[in-house]
Amino acid sequence: MRVKSDEDIKKELISKDLNELIKPLLIFVVLTILFGYAGYVYSVDNNLDIKHGIIFGSLFPLGIALIKVFDIENSFIYIAYTITYICISDYIPTFVGIIILFIIITLFLISFIYVEKKDRTEEIKTINYNESKIIHPVPNVNTQTSRTKYFSEINNDINEEVENDIFDEEEKLDYECELCFKKISYEEYELYDGYCEECFMDVHMDDKGNYHDEEIL
Repeated sequence: MRVKSDEDIKKELISKDLNELIKPLLIFVVLTILFGYAGYVYSVDNNLDIKHGIIFGSLFPLGIALIKVFDIENSFIYIAYTITYICISDYIPTFVGIIILFIIITLFLISFIYVEKKDRTEEIKTINYNESKIIHPVPNVNTQTSRTKYFSEINNDINEEVENDIFDEEEKLDYECELCFKKISYEEYELYDGYCEECFMDVHMDDKGNYHDEEIL
């Protein structure tokens, strides 16, 4: 499995954010064209200012988008918004609509620039950390022979680790008991005056089981 570089992860994050940004943008553009055309037809049929009709027809989806953003799940809100918008749009100057459209376009451009320039250091660290914790899946071993071989390799690895641990423990037993010559650790050698624990108790305890500082031969 190829390990992704930070640059590859960054490109994937940018691509993901751009896809999430482009989708609502395309929907908004399509709705803007449709309602702009509806505003044009309405203006022509009623001998109204065509430019005004196109501009404010195009802006109608903006209110729908805001309702969606605020997650207002009420059909009455859409009806109230439509009626209110139609009533007040005739009284708003055309240049105000042009300014609003310009602001919307600017916000989308700023969003694209932000996606490209955003600092993704923490995101990349999080992804790298999560990927480092992934346990690789067991390979697809369909035949009895391949299953036996696979689990045999696992057992060999485990046995090798156990043997290494035992070897490390044996390396620590560098001293011998001065009485029975059993291998003991440095700590035990120092603690029991050169004896193992059993021999130390033998030479310091009498027949009645009483402990004495001096050796009892």
